[in-house]
Amino acid sequence: MASLENILVLMEPGRESQPAFDAAVTLARRFGSRLELLTVDYQDLHPGYFAPPTATLQEFHDSVTAAHRAELERAAQRASAAGVPAIYESLWGTPFHEIALARAAATRPDLVVKHSEHHTRLERTLFTGSDWHLIRECPFPLLLVKAPERLAGRPIVVCVDPMHAHDKPAALDHQLLDTAAGLAGPLGAEVHALHVFSVPVPVTVVGDAYVSAAVQAPDERTVEQATTAFRELARRHELPLSRAHLRVGTPAREILATAQSLDAGLVLMGAVSRRRLDRWLVGNTAESVLDRLACNVWVEKPRRP
Repeated sequence: MASLENILVLMEPGRESQPAFDAAVTLARRFGSRLELLTVDYQDLHPGYFAPPTATLQEFHDSVTAAHRAELERAAQRASAAGVPAIYESLWGTPFHEIALARAAATRPDLVVKHSEHHTRLERTLFTGSDWHLIRECPFPLLLVKAPERLAGRPIVVCVDPMHAHDKPAALDHQLLDTAAGLAGPLGAEVHALHVFSVPVPVTVVGDAYVSAAVQAPDERTVEQATTAFRELARRHELPLSRAHLRVGTPAREILATAQSLDAGLVLMGAVSRRRLDRWLVGNTAESVLDRLACNVWVEKPRRP
């Protein structure tokens, strides 16, 4: 995997619990990383609503930013006590993901870490949550933290697509497996590869309704090709077949089932950039399983040559 020297941690202002910070410290202690702690806040309300009341909106802004900086300083001190160097910054602006991405573009971290909260069905449908924007737009590896205590000492599941059925380049599979191998040693984890051979569901249009026809099982030759490609990928990365899992079905469902059966602590997935219209209309596998996975999720895009 690439180096893990600098980690950008997206903190949550005003919250005592900071899962992203906890996960980042776990990684930093094992990889010798430096942390940058970042808060992004914006409150577009009249200053008279707040106690104590402030004379101007600028004074309110300054008081909120000062409080955030005090929180960040305490977090940096906790990191230092754990042997992890940390700097911090508090920014004011909206929307959150644009401010965070601009900061990442300026500092170019090796990893961005964020706590992933549950999203409503409406947020998932409209892709309004910041997690969705980061999955789609963050050019750096992204760790979405669900359970920081599960990050070390549990299996790592790498989702691969050796048949490239979902427009992911072949190099991305190798990149993800290399990343997992680099994480496994320091985290005391075991790497598992998962390939879900998707079964297409024929759809018939009746009036304005979409009706799914019976699912057709894949032919033996296609399954054999997928099996051969997957086993060759596992062989190249020295993964025993006992840790190479081939499933036939729906990717989201099989990823959830495999992560649960292995009691995984981390699932690695690849994401590809799409045209802007596609980004709004088509969700990827990471987005469809994010809210339902109990473990942490690591998303990477193909590295630029």
